[in-house]
Amino acid sequence: MERNTSTSETPPGALDCEDRNNIQQYTERSPDFTESYHLVYSIDVHHSENSDQEIEEATQTQPLKDERFQYDDKETKCGFGSFKPDWLQILASKKCYVVVYGLIGMFQIAAGTYLISSLSTLEKRFKIPSRTSGLILSAWDIGGFCVSMVLTYLGSKGHKTRWVAAGIIIVALSCFLRIVPHIAFGPGQNSLELTVEYADILGTTQNSTETSEQFYDILCRSEYFEEEDCSAGTSAIPSAIFISASLLLGVGTSMYFTLGISYLDDNVRKNKSPVILAISQCIRMLGPTIGYLFGSYALKQYVDPSLHPTISSDDPRWVGAWWLGWVPLGIIFIVLAVALSFFPKMLPRAAQRMAVSNENGPRNTARSFADFKLIIARLSKNKILLFNSFSIVCFACGFIGYWIFMPKYMETQFRQSASQASLITDLVEEVTCIGVTSSRIVISKFKPRARYLAAWNVVVELCEVIGYFSYSFITCGIDDLHGEKNTDGSWNLTAECNMDCECGLRINYSPVCSLDRSTTFYSPCHAGCTTVEVINGTKTFGNCSCIGQGWAVEGACPFDCTTKFTTFLVIQCILRFLSSSGRAGNTLIQFRSVAPEDKSISISFTEFLMCALGLIPGPIFYGMLL
Repeated sequence: MERNTSTSETPPGALDCEDRNNIQQYTERSPDFTESYHLVYSIDVHHSENSDQEIEEATQTQPLKDERFQYDDKETKCGFGSFKPDWLQILASKKCYVVVYGLIGMFQIAAGTYLISSLSTLEKRFKIPSRTSGLILSAWDIGGFCVSMVLTYLGSKGHKTRWVAAGIIIVALSCFLRIVPHIAFGPGQNSLELTVEYADILGTTQNSTETSEQFYDILCRSEYFEEEDCSAGTSAIPSAIFISASLLLGVGTSMYFTLGISYLDDNVRKNKSPVILAISQCIRMLGPTIGYLFGSYALKQYVDPSLHPTISSDDPRWVGAWWLGWVPLGIIFIVLAVALSFFPKMLPRAAQRMAVSNENGPRNTARSFADFKLIIARLSKNKILLFNSFSIVCFACGFIGYWIFMPKYMETQFRQSASQASLITDLVEEVTCIGVTSSRIVISKFKPRARYLAAWNVVVELCEVIGYFSYSFITCGIDDLHGEKNTDGSWNLTAECNMDCECGLRINYSPVCSLDRSTTFYSPCHAGCTTVEVINGTKTFGNCSCIGQGWAVEGACPFDCTTKFTTFLVIQCILRFLSSSGRAGNTLIQFRSVAPEDKSISISFTEFLMCALGLIPGPIFYGMLL
C-alpha cells in the first residue's frame, strides 16, 4: 500500500520551513519534518488526507519484523531477558507506559517537594545556613547538568526504558542515603532536652526553682557566659551527605526527563501527543500533593518518635521527623524501576506504524561521537529551540528560589508551623494540576498557533511579576518581638533592661512570652530572666527584668494573621494557575522544532542550559539573600 507523502498546505499565517535557515537542513532527509515544523505554529500535524486511516488498516496485518528498521518480535515484547511470558504482553501498550511513566514522575516530584518541606527543619536540626540549603537543592541540578547530555546520547542508541530504570535505582539509593545523618547523629541534644524522658533524667518533673548549670546558657547570668563560635555544634558531615544524595538524585532523574519522554513521543501518533502528554503530566502533578502530605505528616511527628516531647508542633523549637518519608519513597522507586525495565524497546503498535510509514530506506541507529558533535552544532543554530530554551531558563531562574523557600517563607512571615506550611503549599500546588490539565485540553481542541501561545506566556509573566511584587505588602511581620529593627533589616535585641546579661545572638532561638501575651522575647536571657521553674516538663521563667510582672512562659506569643495569610494564599493560587497554563506549549514546540532523531538530545540540551543558567545558581542566590 503506497502512502501519499505530499506535504500539507502551510496553515494561514505560518512561515514555510524552507524559509527558516535553522531547519532547512532537516527537510532534505526528513520530508515529514515539514509537517512537524508546521506544528510550531499551529500545534497540529497535517497528515495527508488518508494517511492515518491507511496506517491504522495496515497495522492490523503488517508483521512486527521489518528489516529496514531493525525491530523484530523480541524488541516489542514485555519482559526482561528470556522472561517474556504471553500473559505479560498485555502491558505492552502506551496506556500502561503512560501510567508507569507518570507514577515515576509523580514520586520524583514528591521526593523534591518532601525535601523542600523539610528544609527548614534540616536547617534547625543540623544548624545549616540557608546558603548551604540552597547548595543542597542546587546539587540535584548539578548532578543532572554533569551527566545529562552524555547519558542521554548513550541511552538514545539503546533500550531507553532500561536506561531510565537504571536511573530510578540511583534515585532510590539517594533516598536511603538521606537517612544516614539521622542514624549517625540522632535527634540532637536540643531536641532531647525538650522531652519528658530528659526531664526525668534531670529529676525536674516535680515543682522546683532550679537554677542549675543546665539552664545557665539561656538565662541572664553573664558571669557564666564564655565566648564561643557561633557555628559550634554544627557539622559539615550531614551537609556533605545531603549534597551527595542530591547529586545522585540529579543523575538518576536526568534520563527520566529526556529518554523517558522521548520514548513516549516515539510510541504515539503525533496528533495524539498533546493528550498523552497531558495525561502523563497530570499524573506527575500529583507529586507535590504526595510530597507535601508526606512532609506534613512526618514533621508533625517528633524527630525521635519514641520520645515524648514537652512542646507542641506549633512551637518554633519543634524538630519534626524529617527523615521518616525517605524510607517509603526509596522502596517505591525500586518497585517502579523494576516495572519500567519490563517495557520493550518499542511498543508493538508503534513498530507497526513505523514500518508502514517509512519511505526513506533503512535507518542507521549507530552513532558516533562525531555525530553527537554535529547534533549539538545543529541544535545550537536552531533559533526556535534556543528562544524556547532561554524562556524556560529565565522562568526557572526566577521561580526556583521562590518555590524552594516558600514553606520557610510562610513559617517566618505568617507564623505557620513546618507541618502546616507543607500542607498549605500542597493545597496551592493542586491549582497547578488544574492549570496544566486545562491548558492541554484547550491546546488539543483549538490548536492555537505557537505565536499565540508565546503571547499568552508574555501576559502570564507580566501578571506574575505584579503578583510577586505585591507579596512585599502582605506580611504579618514580627512586630511583637522585643527589640528594635535596624536600617539594614536586622534586629537589635539588646535593651537597657538586658544590657548586663551579655546575651547576644549566639544563644539559640528559645522564645518566651510575657504573661500578658503581648511581647515575645528571643530568649529568657533577652527577657532578663534569672530563674526557671520546671513543672511537668514546662518551663516558667522568673525575675525577668524586661517584663513588668517579672514572669514569662516558654514559647512565642500567639498571633492572629488569618486575614493577611488568606490574601496571600488567594494571590498565590491565581499566580500558580496562570503560570502552569503558560508552560503548556513549551514541550510541543520543543519536539516539533527539531528532527525526530534529535528529540532526546534536544531535551537534554534544554535541560543543560536550564541547569547551568537557572536551576543551579538560583537556589544558591536565594539562599544567600535569606
